[in-house]
Amino acid sequence: ELLAVLVIDIDRFKIINDSLGHYAGDIVLKEIAARIQNNLPKGSYLGRFSGDKFTLMLTKNVSIEQTTRLAIDLQNFISKPLYYQNQEFIVTASIGISSFPGDGLDENILVKNADIAMNRSKNQGGNKITYFSTGMNDQAIIRLELESYLRKALQKDEFYLCYQPLMDLKSGEITCTEALIRWQHPHLGLVSPAQFIPLAEETGLIEEIGAWVLTTACIQTKEWQSSGYPKLGVSVNVSAHQFQQHAFIGQVIKALEISQLEPEFLSLELTESAMLKDIAYSISVMKALQDLGVKVSIDDFGTGYSSLSYLRNLPIDTLKIDQSFINNLHNDPSDIAIVKAIITMGQGLAVKIVAEGVETHEQMNILRDMDCHYAQGYYIQKPLESDAFEKGFRTAESVEYSSK
Repeated sequence: ELLAVLVIDIDRFKIINDSLGHYAGDIVLKEIAARIQNNLPKGSYLGRFSGDKFTLMLTKNVSIEQTTRLAIDLQNFISKPLYYQNQEFIVTASIGISSFPGDGLDENILVKNADIAMNRSKNQGGNKITYFSTGMNDQAIIRLELESYLRKALQKDEFYLCYQPLMDLKSGEITCTEALIRWQHPHLGLVSPAQFIPLAEETGLIEEIGAWVLTTACIQTKEWQSSGYPKLGVSVNVSAHQFQQHAFIGQVIKALEISQLEPEFLSLELTESAMLKDIAYSISVMKALQDLGVKVSIDDFGTGYSSLSYLRNLPIDTLKIDQSFINNLHNDPSDIAIVKAIITMGQGLAVKIVAEGVETHEQMNILRDMDCHYAQGYYIQKPLESDAFEKGFRTAESVEYSSK
């Protein structure tokens, strides 16, 4: 007979405990448990393993279709509004599923594999249902190895920075560079930031790594200023986790002090998701950065919430239009309209606009005709290590971007 094991984890439950207290959290857990238990088919066994994690075993008439349908129903029941002291809130659930005998022959393996699948659901943003597969198990092992390597990468000097220039579309001058972290592991080779940055955030290593990036980029920029480029600035990406830490402002101040870089030449790039986790706190940090003289930029604009109601209240200096809108700029009227609207909006908000992912001469001309302030992309220069960047600096400056 087929058996199914479901691990059900409540997304962002910590917020309830932190904001309302553990007593309220207990009440909510009981309510969630009751909702699950009241909607289970015969032959089901439910247990709370720890915290906000439940495990469910299905033993009667198990099939992929029925199990999926039940998992969806459970998510719907769990996500109905909850009330505590006249306050309404909503939680969601991440669910991982393993089955006997395909995913394991004993209880420990089945629960472990369902847990692996559940973590995949959470890593995809939560409120997802994921089935276990052997490939996922392999990925979990690789992730553990990667985490172990990541913890040693800083002390072994395996990180380095690449720099990509931003060009002023009116003057053709290179005014700023974006510092981009790279990880060269002795055995794994070049590890993509898309792989290790989320892991660094999850493990808390992002604070130490982020501080290193900030300081290294400021020191390098000050060196370039001293060697003939006195007005060159640098832009540094800041992760959501790093930005929300109370020690972040101190890290920025320390980097500026060590490098002796003037604050006006440092720009910090934040994603919309980084700010929206706690908008009031985010605004206070952004104002504190601007009080220091540091510029604040919104990265990948247009791919997140892009709410005008919060945008007008944000203390920002620059908006970076996501490259997905630039890719088809020469033949997609809707992308042209969106980019034009963002540029016009930027002018109204008195912020500078940067177009990311510029790859053709034609794109450069269109952006210049739209009065976009800056462009960045492979057409100007790809990201280069510091030594190669210096050699390529003149090449980037001499790119012919005017229409013919």
